[in-house]
Amino acid sequence: MIKRYLIAIAIVVLSIFNYAIYNNEELITNGKTILLKLAPVDPRSLMQGDYMRLNFKINQELWAKLWKIRGKKSMYIDNGSGKIIVKLDKNRVAKFVDIYKNQTLQKDNILLRYKARDNRVILATNAFFFQEGKAKLYEKAKYGEFKVDKNGKMLLVNMVDKDFKRIK
Repeated sequence: MIKRYLIAIAIVVLSIFNYAIYNNEELITNGKTILLKLAPVDPRSLMQGDYMRLNFKINQELWAKLWKIRGKKSMYIDNGSGKIIVKLDKNRVAKFVDIYKNQTLQKDNILLRYKARDNRVILATNAFFFQEGKAKLYEKAKYGEFKVDKNGKMLLVNMVDKDFKRIK
């Protein structure tokens, strides 16, 4: 009897993982490509190997807007989540427009999901892992390349240099 329960649980867990993989593959294939300008951060972790800690210029703009909405009562931004509206420039770089409050979007607007945690704003991810020994290559990164769906779900797919070329 216990064996059947374990098999059923394993099937459910594997189904959930496979569904998540399928959704991410769909996003990579069908998502809209956008770039987010990187803000400077330290690119190394002794415990986790080579990776880039990510921060984006747009995070700083969103944090400032959230702080302004908060009424400057406190420097602390409450934990929560939401969506922002961005507009793409000719190079597909996202520019902050406003916080989404169920208003009608302009044709060229895109939604992005965000999370506010521990007085920081996070869009999609705050790290990009790469193969050990490739740190020099990724030092040229100026943008994160994302795939975005219509609901604002984002997936980091690559890093891009100042000339808008993917770093490989």
